Amino acid sequence: MTSSDLNLSANPALNDAIPTLTQSMVLKEVPDAVRLALEARVAEKRALLAMSDELVSHLKPEIERITADLVQRTLVGVWEKRARGYEEI
Repeated sequence: MTSSDLNLSANPALNDAIPTLTQSMVLKEVPDAVRLALEARVAEKRALLAMSDELVSHLKPEIERITADLVQRTLVGVWEKRARGYEEI
């Protein structure tokens, strides 16, 4: 919580001074610079999510190979441990 948050909660009269965006506001009331900045952020988010999807898609075969190798090595280790137990019998 910042000091300005504390000031607002301590003085409810200040809350009335802060404008609230409503559904009745139309897009043309938003300044062009703000609208462009918001559109740029949306485009940046979409690009980042698309890159994430592409990376996961390209990494999927490698992840599957590593997982299969790990499972195989783990099971071989389990079997070797069991085999040593059978030798002691």
